[in-house]
Amino acid sequence: MHAMGREIELKLAVPDDALTVVASWLDQHGEAQGEVTMLNVYLDTPARDLARARAALRLRRKDTQWLQTLKTVGHSSGGMSARNEWETPVADEAIELHRFPDDARKVLAPLMAQLAPAFRTDFVRRTWIVEQDGERIEAALDTGTISAAGVAAIDPIQELELEWLSGDEANAETALRALGERLRAVAPLTPSDLSKAARGYRLTTPD
Repeated sequence: MHAMGREIELKLAVPDDALTVVASWLDQHGEAQGEVTMLNVYLDTPARDLARARAALRLRRKDTQWLQTLKTVGHSSGGMSARNEWETPVADEAIELHRFPDDARKVLAPLMAQLAPAFRTDFVRRTWIVEQDGERIEAALDTGTISAAGVAAIDPIQELELEWLSGDEANAETALRALGERLRAVAPLTPSDLSKAARGYRLTTPD
């Protein structure tokens, strides 16, 4: 069983004093889905082969279930990103190559022997489902940290991800931007083009 999808999302950075405002606006305008703690380990080779290929490999624990996810090169502009993503359940905190489809296996197979944890992102995610212009959008408010073994600095996570779920894909970006503008009318949110993975790599390989 595997899932492959095109991820279309708008990412917005949320300042401290806007967290409560954003959550309460979403409570009023969306359907609350609850809260979950996500523990994530990103893996790469010592030479950072996946990062150089603009790919990210993640093991995520969501409640008691482990998931493995591979995201490959996409584009990101003005906080809006679209990229390919494969995600499958795994038994525990270890990559199970055979569970990925062929396209993902081709990327990972040559690197498997060298893969090791690169950094972690651990956060609490609160989600809502919001309708915008006939499109279903998931709003995920994440708060937590990005950290790495041997690195003293910790990067805080405070962001809102608006991800298109269903409707007409041709209208996905327009609907995401429209919802983003409604939220920016109530709180000082700024578009963010850096994924959590990109921020993790930046933390472990500073300029």
